[in-house]
Amino acid sequence: MTIGSTEINGAALRGRPFRSRHARPTGGTIAAVPVARIVAVGMLALSLVAGACSKDVDPDEALAQGLAQQEAGNTAEAAALYQQVLEVRPDDKYANYNLGVIEQADGRTQLAEGYYRAALDTDPSFEPALYNLATIRTAVGANQEAIDLYLRVLALDAENAAAQFNLGILYRDAGRAKEATQHLNEALRLDPSLADRLTSEPIPPAGGGSGSGASSPTP
Repeated sequence: MTIGSTEINGAALRGRPFRSRHARPTGGTIAAVPVARIVAVGMLALSLVAGACSKDVDPDEALAQGLAQQEAGNTAEAAALYQQVLEVRPDDKYANYNLGVIEQADGRTQLAEGYYRAALDTDPSFEPALYNLATIRTAVGANQEAIDLYLRVLALDAENAAAQFNLGILYRDAGRAKEATQHLNEALRLDPSLADRLTSEPIPPAGGGSGSGASSPTP
């Protein structure tokens, strides 16, 4: 099914939190189109001692425990563990990303944006952070920056249907019918179910997390 950009009256899809490539697959928790599979870090043998000094924190263990807490819906506990990771490894992209997911899900988008940008400072090609940052920039009206971010996502993964869809919506709203039609049609080719989103309301931010090798995205 193909569509002309002028016929679209839809809202951007949102990605969901990611995990690292060093973990075992788990199910997603966000009611939105995923932009990548969620992976969880395997728990290490030793447990993190509560109240330990940062120098005694095993960041991999803290990250794994944070992911487990986040998956269980205990986001405050997860955030505290991710902060412990950052005390030892301030450039840990997974801890920064997962904190961004938690803040975005709670509506604190400025904080979320800061964490996503920190993750991207460490790895400019971290696709889930690029995607979620694009959804935030769209929400605040920074549409050209969002377009640039989605283009970066698609340069990494041209088959990201959600990014294709969101980019098409942004081009439609900018009056760029040719680009809108191209990306919306590609999104529908990759995922025909997205046709249901064409007249839907905006999807709210999603929750979830990533790990030391771990968690996943949506806006």
